[in-house]
Amino acid sequence: MNLGALRGIVNARLAAAGLKRGSRARQPHPPPRSGPAGLAAAPRRGCGGGGGVLGGHLGLRGHFSREPGPGGRRASMCVVHPGAPGPAMTANVSPVHRVVLLVEDNPGDARLLRAHLADVPGQPFELVHTTTLAQALSRISAGPVDLILLDLSLPDSKGLETFRSANAAAPEVPIIVLSGLEDEELAIQTVHEGAQDYLNKRDIDSRLLARAIKYSIERKLVEDALAHERDLFYTIFDNVPDRIFIKDLDSRFLKANRSLALRFGLADPRELIGRSDSDFFAPEHAGSALEDEREILRTGRAILDKVERETMPDGAVNWVITSKLPLRDKQGRLTGTFGISRDVTALKNAEQALGAERNLLRNLIDNIPDYIYAKDVGCLYTLDNEAHRRLLGVSRIEEIVSKKVTDFFPSELSRKYDADDQTIVRTGQPLINHEEPAVDRSGNPRWHCTTKIPLRDADGVVNGLVCITRDITETKLAQSRLEKANAELARNREELLRALTELQTSHRQLREAQGQLIQAEKMQSIGRLAAGVAHEVKNPLAIIRMGLDHLSAEVRADNAEAQLTLKDMTEAIQRADGIILGLLDFARPHELNARPHEISGVVEQSVAMVRYAARQSKVKIVRELEAGLPEVWVDPDKIKQVLLNVLTNAIQAMGSGGGNLTVRTRLRVLEDGDLERGTGARLAQPFHAGDRVVVIEVKDNGPGIPQDKLEHIYDPFFTTKEPGKGTGLGLTVTRKLVEMHGGAIEIRNRKSGGVAVTIWLKV
Repeated sequence: MNLGALRGIVNARLAAAGLKRGSRARQPHPPPRSGPAGLAAAPRRGCGGGGGVLGGHLGLRGHFSREPGPGGRRASMCVVHPGAPGPAMTANVSPVHRVVLLVEDNPGDARLLRAHLADVPGQPFELVHTTTLAQALSRISAGPVDLILLDLSLPDSKGLETFRSANAAAPEVPIIVLSGLEDEELAIQTVHEGAQDYLNKRDIDSRLLARAIKYSIERKLVEDALAHERDLFYTIFDNVPDRIFIKDLDSRFLKANRSLALRFGLADPRELIGRSDSDFFAPEHAGSALEDEREILRTGRAILDKVERETMPDGAVNWVITSKLPLRDKQGRLTGTFGISRDVTALKNAEQALGAERNLLRNLIDNIPDYIYAKDVGCLYTLDNEAHRRLLGVSRIEEIVSKKVTDFFPSELSRKYDADDQTIVRTGQPLINHEEPAVDRSGNPRWHCTTKIPLRDADGVVNGLVCITRDITETKLAQSRLEKANAELARNREELLRALTELQTSHRQLREAQGQLIQAEKMQSIGRLAAGVAHEVKNPLAIIRMGLDHLSAEVRADNAEAQLTLKDMTEAIQRADGIILGLLDFARPHELNARPHEISGVVEQSVAMVRYAARQSKVKIVRELEAGLPEVWVDPDKIKQVLLNVLTNAIQAMGSGGGNLTVRTRLRVLEDGDLERGTGARLAQPFHAGDRVVVIEVKDNGPGIPQDKLEHIYDPFFTTKEPGKGTGLGLTVTRKLVEMHGGAIEIRNRKSGGVAVTIWLKV
């Protein structure tokens, strides 16, 4: 094999693997014989290696280890140049047990290879020998293998097919091809398809074999790592949603990822190669992108995070953030540009919507007449609206930012405002519709209605407050005027109601007076008639009485029937005479002999006069006479006449079955609603609320007065008693006597039974 060709392959693989060849070192063993020329082929995956030439002619030294670890064996490797100072940096320098699978049908070659491996100092190898490909494949599937030494000529397989089968069964295991022939084409082909080395059996010794094994394993690890990184890169490159591209000096695409291809409606990113932005974008954006790339190529400076408006030929618009950088070769020369672009259309739309919303909100806030402002956790102003700035007497927001309320308001008010702010920040509780006094810039008093709400961060922690205040001075003034008007209206209403009440009372009193006048005329007529009748009847009654007296003297005492008749006639004459006396008393004008009297004494005398009649009727008299009553102007004889009539009526009403008769006196101050006219009530003159009166009450528990007769009890000759037991003039005279004293009398049925008579005499 041509040594130069193999070195070319090795250098190419090392360059692809990121390794550099070190300085040529003195070889401890003879160099292998040259193989056929022209051995140059790209590795199948990642970087490949030459064969024994890599171990025998590169002059590299290093260490390799593979140890059990999570998910399988762990490998670490360090390759250094022999001319580098100091020890090689290694992940693990202790010998590692290696499993080497030897696939060789020649027993002699197998023994020789076993001997070579046994002679390797400090490196334990476990050699597993199989003679056929089938056995080898079975062993590969049975357990881990670190390296395969493969003879291509086997009983069950020949040539490249042998290598392909083994490589397919264990693609992760490095394979060193063994051959007894110098077949340059076969060597090139096996290396091209992935063999780590190609050794001629005649050139192998223990050191060469050990070195070939070691570096084959190391190169395989590097290839796998690079393949993994490449696969990872392309996985990210083709699946990242951002659009990635590489362009040449003329801004034509050299490479692009799938996201960019899909953006242009292409199924395969390779369809972009050789095309430019003008093939996909509208001229507006294509021209702008071209200018940016020319600027990068001219200055060598990147353009980062540029927000661009992409326009398409159909008028569609997208927004992207693009970064473009210069692309250089190993010598630092500019070879093009590369970049990445992210679609932020949704974000841009949201930003524009947010901006429009913010602008709308700003306009609303600035045009609202209420005072709006915000403060931070230190109660310092952070923003406000124009109305609030006018209140404070400033024109720019910068004049209030980071200032406190104490910088603008009088100390007393500002301390109150600041205390409210501190409380809200400390407690997190809002202040809603709080009415408070204030002053304007001229010191004039005003009224404000304020709402303050705490502001919170994403974690719910209070980090400030926002306030909206409305000037309610005019409302307060209007409210005050309304309250005054309502109060005045209420007073007027009360006066009107009082006047109406007085008018109604006056009207009622007028009607009563009219009725009383008519009644007085009637009574006067009745009185005159009664007086005339009494005088006309009195004389004949006197003659009849004289005749009865004469007849009584003439009739024998043993004539019982005559005596009974004379008795009945005498009683009738007496009853008629009593009626005549009553008529004369009713018709006769009464004159009062009034003087100050303590009314309870008059009542005691009246009660004493009916005590005998009460005992006869088994009536118990209960006295509840209030001591110390003020004196009233009365004619005691007339008041006794009134009380005797009332007490006698009560005793007679309860009958012989007895009962309780309560007589009570007391002092009262009249209130609204007292002395309302009702059935059986009689007022001689108006009484008013606040008048002091002495009240006489007589209550019995008799049967009461029928309701339909109650309104007639003051009519002359009206009585509820049995025929022959009353004249019907008692209450008529009684009422007249009470009215002569300027008092009032009321007779009503009690709810519990019986009659209550109440007499009011003004003090």
